[in-house]
Amino acid sequence: MKKNFYVTTPIYYASGDLHIGHTYTTTLADILNRFKKSMGMETFFLTGSDEHGQKIETKAKEAGIEPKKYVDEIVKKFKNLWELLDIKYDKFIRTTDDNHKKSVREIFSTLLNKDLIYKGNYEGLYCVSCEEFLIADQIDDEGNCKVSQTKPKMLAEETYFLRVSKFADFLTTLFGNDFLKPDSRKNEMFKNFIEPGLEDLSVTRISLKWGIPTKENPEHVIYVWLDALSNYITALGYPDTNNELFKKFWSEDTQIVQYVGKEITRFHSIYWPVILNGLGLRMPDKLISHGWILAKDTKMSKSLGNVIDPIAIINGFSSDALRFYIAKELPTERDGNFTEELFVECFNTNLANNIGNLISRTNNMITKYFDGMITSKADLSKHSLTVSGLKLIDDYVQEMNDFQINKAVDKIMKFSQELNKFIEEEKPWVLEKEGKLEKLAEVLLILQNSITIVTHLLAPILTKSYQDMLDQIGFEGKLLSIEELKKNQLTFSKITSRKIIFERIN
Repeated sequence: MKKNFYVTTPIYYASGDLHIGHTYTTTLADILNRFKKSMGMETFFLTGSDEHGQKIETKAKEAGIEPKKYVDEIVKKFKNLWELLDIKYDKFIRTTDDNHKKSVREIFSTLLNKDLIYKGNYEGLYCVSCEEFLIADQIDDEGNCKVSQTKPKMLAEETYFLRVSKFADFLTTLFGNDFLKPDSRKNEMFKNFIEPGLEDLSVTRISLKWGIPTKENPEHVIYVWLDALSNYITALGYPDTNNELFKKFWSEDTQIVQYVGKEITRFHSIYWPVILNGLGLRMPDKLISHGWILAKDTKMSKSLGNVIDPIAIINGFSSDALRFYIAKELPTERDGNFTEELFVECFNTNLANNIGNLISRTNNMITKYFDGMITSKADLSKHSLTVSGLKLIDDYVQEMNDFQINKAVDKIMKFSQELNKFIEEEKPWVLEKEGKLEKLAEVLLILQNSITIVTHLLAPILTKSYQDMLDQIGFEGKLLSIEELKKNQLTFSKITSRKIIFERIN
């Protein structure tokens, strides 16, 4: 098993505020990173901002300020959102960072010297919003870009190309190695881009000034994809391959996982591997391409006025509530839906009525019947719920390692429902009335142990609530690793407080 873990999000384009889609990607990466830490792995989590390009140059001009000042203000908003959402990244990279710009120039020169980049001329339809030249399949019947819904413009100019067409066999082999998930996205990329014949990628512009000038020909500015995609290795210190971060987190000892939205899958599944191969570097282990978040089955767009502001959701409810919805209700294999009605229903059903109710009842009974402290030393290792709890840990680990976060959460919710059912079946209040205190202690201790497991497994998601959850059932000590949790040697102190953790939303 690999001992290190490196996870990345795309670097988000610094042309405006982030929306719920960006929150989706970054939350998944944060949850997975926290899980890998609980497995004892040393981790590195990268996110950041893509700050060059024509759209930013235009918006800064409209605002009457320099592009760098424009993106500085946008980046403050990005970092504020990640703080509100309790995203614990290790590095926030900006493409305007001096080290990144220097590294990108070196990468361009290396590929140029290997004849994997060459000068030519390009003419085609260019989408300013997406910062890419479009092929016919990317344009709808009305002549608009399918992603941005804006009209592309015809552009013709001298450019440097990346020789993507040379890598068809390499990409075919890579796609056969389960590199891209889900399979539907892999099939789409292969059918639409590899099978019909790969086209070389334009990687410089001469009509653009807000970017990284090449060393060899400074009128040519490196733009978007060679610039943006390179961040995943420049953040680790590349091209200095002796840099400690690069040696550790781009090594064969590291599992490298990259999350992207489906609209930028082509760049990450085709052009990014080509760049890495051209540089003689290893491939990421997994590229996970998730779907869009829809508003009542409709794609969110500013023109429709249905874009959801994650800050409003966090301020109105909580960061944990939003993180939980993303983890449970938005699987990566397909598009997901987000409405306030669905959000409230998810919170009430799962957190208030299921988990919150379970903890509250258990807390109340231990406090009422045993003054907050159960002293029983009964051996409960053979109890069916003890066995189920240990199996839940194994199932959870398997689903998380398969990047099926929503399935892992579903298993936790099902186990919690079993615990609520256990309370109804055992009727602790009847056991107390009948004086069966030994049996009562065993029932409540089973609940204490099981809730501790549930809370630990939800800790990567409910980052602000898990400590309160543990406090309410008297668990003492720091958060356990998965291996420590499986030993089931849990100790509890006296419960001294009662707190409603997940109050139902009306």
